[in-house]
Amino acid sequence: MTDEHSQMPSTGDQSVSSSRYTAEVGQDPALHTTTLSLSSTDQSNSSRNTLVCIAPEFGSNLFRFRVGEHDLIYTDQQLLKKRDYTGNFVLWPFPNRVRDKRYTYQGQMYSLEDVQRPGNDAALVHGLVFDRPWHYTQPVIGPDAVSVTTYIDINTESPYYTGYPFDSRLSLTYTLSGTELTVTYQVHNKSTRALPFGFALHPYFSTFADKHDVFVSIPAQAVMEADDEMLPTGRIFDVRKVMYAMYDLREPTPIACLKLDHVYTRLNQPALSILDYKKLAMQLHISATDDFTHLVIFTPEQVPSLCIEYQTCSTDAINLHHQSTALREIAHLLEIQPGETYSGAISYSVDFTA
Repeated sequence: MTDEHSQMPSTGDQSVSSSRYTAEVGQDPALHTTTLSLSSTDQSNSSRNTLVCIAPEFGSNLFRFRVGEHDLIYTDQQLLKKRDYTGNFVLWPFPNRVRDKRYTYQGQMYSLEDVQRPGNDAALVHGLVFDRPWHYTQPVIGPDAVSVTTYIDINTESPYYTGYPFDSRLSLTYTLSGTELTVTYQVHNKSTRALPFGFALHPYFSTFADKHDVFVSIPAQAVMEADDEMLPTGRIFDVRKVMYAMYDLREPTPIACLKLDHVYTRLNQPALSILDYKKLAMQLHISATDDFTHLVIFTPEQVPSLCIEYQTCSTDAINLHHQSTALREIAHLLEIQPGETYSGAISYSVDFTA
């Protein structure tokens, strides 16, 4: 599909398929939007059939990851249509919060005051692309996988360009192989100066009816202290010490016992988090490349879900970065020189325990 056509909703369903994999560009009648669907079929066991759906016009939101009869991504369709926080949305170039909606980079101050977001959390910028329409390319089917790429440009025509005037392209390639989905991101610096960024995905993973029967474990040795505005102070607490053991999630813990919205760091390698659905005899394994140095655990109270957000940086990394050498290491802000690209990946893989 050409760039010109990829900006427009499809006029009819378009699909390609092989003996195991199918890809479709179509319209979702409930969402009234274009959807990109990737699926794999297990001829010997239908409970392992997998369907992935992305809504490019709703911020390239990965709003469906279904294995058998189970939707592992929790999506409120009304919130999705309003481009609100639901599904699995993209956080770039500022994951989570930015203090006072301002930052300084290479001696220049920038303001994000014009950025408006749902709710009353003024600092919760959540990046600049999750509520914008993205482009997409023609899906590709290979012998062992099916994939599709979406992308968005930052340029002079972009909203909030004065707050982030770094010409660039963010591309996401979704690759489904059996019951494993890998999301590969690539940032290309189209500007004439260094480009600062952080990247994350914000998935609401379904916990279904009873959070007592879903366990989580994450490979983090430390948690970041936050102030009353949920912004990092720069202090790091070792969860292996007795006084911070309440934050230790290295061993499986029932989600019903947790009340968290915390940034974890010092991840073990490989950085594998596990959601264990005991009643379903199924585990969701979440992993990422080494550039993902932080992750956020968020336990919403009102919806049956849990957020495990792998991030390449801390919250408010853009502000921590220039304060001191020690905080720069904690922040892990990524930078790309003019004309260069940077990439990494997050994987969601389903294992069956029975």
